[in-house]
Amino acid sequence: MKSKLAIMSFVLGLISFVQLFGIEKAVLAIIFGTIALKEIVSDQKLAGKNYAYSAIIISSLYILIVIVLLIIKGPDMLKYIGMMR
Repeated sequence: MKSKLAIMSFVLGLISFVQLFGIEKAVLAIIFGTIALKEIVSDQKLAGKNYAYSAIIISSLYILIVIVLLIIKGPDMLKYIGMMR
């Protein structure tokens, strides 16, 4: 039987990439993926470790990409909206 948390975290991780501002979904995917991994390790009957790992990796990559883009393009965006001179 697959862990429902692992599958849910995987789906949230994928949705975070599809949506423009999916930070909150990426954070939730990391949290649920971590909880699912702990659940899977403690209960040998549960499967879905790959889903949980994938969710954590995908969501972490998304957050990293957003941070890098904000560092690179952040000042330009602030100049564009008139908040920085």
